[in-house]
Amino acid sequence: MTQPIISLDLRAYIAKHKKEIEEEAKILIDKCCSDFDVFFWRQHFDVFLRTEILPFRQPDSKRNGILANSYWETKHPFNFPGPFYTGESDTCATGDIEAPNNVMYDENTKEFIFRQPQSFEDLVGVVDAAAVEVFGSYSCDGNIFWTYSKCKEWWQNRFDYIFEMNKADAKKVNGDRFVLFENYLKGTAEIDLKKYCYFLENGNYPKLDIASLPPLD
Repeated sequence: MTQPIISLDLRAYIAKHKKEIEEEAKILIDKCCSDFDVFFWRQHFDVFLRTEILPFRQPDSKRNGILANSYWETKHPFNFPGPFYTGESDTCATGDIEAPNNVMYDENTKEFIFRQPQSFEDLVGVVDAAAVEVFGSYSCDGNIFWTYSKCKEWWQNRFDYIFEMNKADAKKVNGDRFVLFENYLKGTAEIDLKKYCYFLENGNYPKLDIASLPPLD
């Protein structure tokens, strides 16, 4: 399986965007803090992002309303638990260009968050993915809806999601990137989800020994 052909113009855009993301990440670090976990894993993250970070990033921009809506009722089932998720997205295949570490497509080219942001660069990329999604189907209020029990239920279904993502059409639209979803779910995703469950249960992100984290089974 090979990556779909990328035009020279798109390659140039991706390279330019990567540099822009790196610069914006540095600005956020200077404004907020250098510890991404402290920045990202907080109560009312959606309000913080929409009222403080987006206006700071682009004052008076009309794009600052991109994450104002909640799409929990139409949430794509593959979205990995956390603040960001997608509802019914378009099929333009723009998300991975903006956020290659976090956005993937199902077999119908619908976007979903396969991994929550783990750095300031990831965060900027996901916000950009939300900005270019035609239907505006991205939300950042997942912390309001996810619970420990819902996370455990999602985790029990992970092999069904892997099976769906291994179908020919899903592999075709994702190219070589299709393995990222399965590799993540079979790798560090379990610890990430346990930490998120701890956050949901206790209100703060853990810096604990792995054995102290809540189980998923």
